[in-house]
Amino acid sequence: MRIEQGHGLTEQLGQLLRDSRGGGLERQVAEIIMEIQASEVRFRNTFEHAPIGIALIAPDGRWLDANTTLSELLGYAEAELLATTFQALTHPDDVATDVANVQRLLSGEVSAYQREKRYLHKQGRTIWTSVQVSLVRDPQGVPAYLMAHIQDMSAHKRADTWVKQLMATTQDAVIAIDRRSRIVLFNPAAEKIFGYPLADVQGQRLQMLMPAPYASEHDEYVERYERTGEARAIGRVRVVSARRKNGEVFPMELSVTEVGAEDDVRYVAFIRDVSDRVRLQEQLLDRERLATIGTTAAKLVHEIGNPLNGMSIAIQLLERQLEKIAKDETIQVSVRALRNQTNRLANLLAEFRALSGRQQLDFRPTKLSDVIREVMSTEFALYTERGVAVKQVFAADLPVVTVDQGKMKQVVLNLCKNALEAMPNGGTLTVRVHNKDEHVYVEITDTGTGIPDGINIFEPFITTKKEGTGLGLPIVRQLVNAHGGTLTYRSELGKGTTFVVALPVRFQGEMRAA
Repeated sequence: MRIEQGHGLTEQLGQLLRDSRGGGLERQVAEIIMEIQASEVRFRNTFEHAPIGIALIAPDGRWLDANTTLSELLGYAEAELLATTFQALTHPDDVATDVANVQRLLSGEVSAYQREKRYLHKQGRTIWTSVQVSLVRDPQGVPAYLMAHIQDMSAHKRADTWVKQLMATTQDAVIAIDRRSRIVLFNPAAEKIFGYPLADVQGQRLQMLMPAPYASEHDEYVERYERTGEARAIGRVRVVSARRKNGEVFPMELSVTEVGAEDDVRYVAFIRDVSDRVRLQEQLLDRERLATIGTTAAKLVHEIGNPLNGMSIAIQLLERQLEKIAKDETIQVSVRALRNQTNRLANLLAEFRALSGRQQLDFRPTKLSDVIREVMSTEFALYTERGVAVKQVFAADLPVVTVDQGKMKQVVLNLCKNALEAMPNGGTLTVRVHNKDEHVYVEITDTGTGIPDGINIFEPFITTKKEGTGLGLPIVRQLVNAHGGTLTYRSELGKGTTFVVALPVRFQGEMRAA
């Protein structure tokens, strides 16, 4: 069917013109014929030169007509198109849906439909299109043909696919929200960083990913920005805090941009988890601080050590003399107090010596479970005396690690000593060892008082104990760091504390100072 053939209206008017020659209708009919012919020319020009593909399709699926744009899009000459059906050039996965939509048109259920659809190019490649199809009926209401407008969406689809692949593979979280702060996009990196699957956050408010005070301030910030245009986060990179599914609060780099989406405004956030970087920076600062303390400690050991030893010897001699000549208990108590304080200074000096960086580590392949069993057996009588039950849990498949056995015993002993002091009324001390992701983990858990918030227990001279020096944990962390590992903890007031030593399985230790 060619468009210029129409439905014979021009021929009918021509016959009317011939029958009316000499009559008054001749001029009017001639003008109508000329207008119809001009309209046909304009329609054909529009049809042929339209920037999108246009096709006329018979109800049974045969191509009746197609413009140049469509021929070029599908790679077929017009004659080749007219010799086939639209189903033959439709991607097999889309044929059933197309047939069902055509049936809806023919039955009168709908007057038109629009959808994304894949066509097959003559060379075999898939072409993504946006198709709008409507039904044209003849004057008697019988379906005459389908008119399809077909727009090439391949470039848009490729770009969309590229963006989706980019978001799926990027290591940064990408989160999009609507104007009501509901999550509409949550890429795989966001799932990994925050610990939520997409199904748990889709449609939920963004505040579920925020700790205080950000969660309570977010709505006010968005409202103020949309009202005044005053931006605090949009267009810049900031380091703020976020909250994982397990409740952990962590630092992140946040960049927010505003995008338009149909009749709603959306905001897209690009998030990078910088907790490892912040932790490394903190460790570097700690090491620099400890190095400074170590330098001071080396001097103190030299300058104070000898006089302190002399004082200790003198006090011992004084005690022996007083026992012989003085019966006054008050004097003896004072001398014993002096001796205790001198011993305390000696212990502090010994801990300073441990921070001085003069210790050499001798790394050897070691079964960590053997080291821990030895420490626990040595201290078992003390734990029993203090009313502390001891549990030891070792995974069956623990790998060998490279450690300095003596220093690792010191690490375990110090952490167990802290646990014991945290349970003055008795409790349970649990030592658990397991491995995961190329690391062996030693977890030492007590059922004691817990550690108050806001205290940096790894800061030198910071302690929660009456008699503590505040150097034990910095020394332990220094030793763990020298093994290529990390020392962390979790605590809850009134319920207890767990210290976690993570040691790499493949650490290549060598003789060096701690």
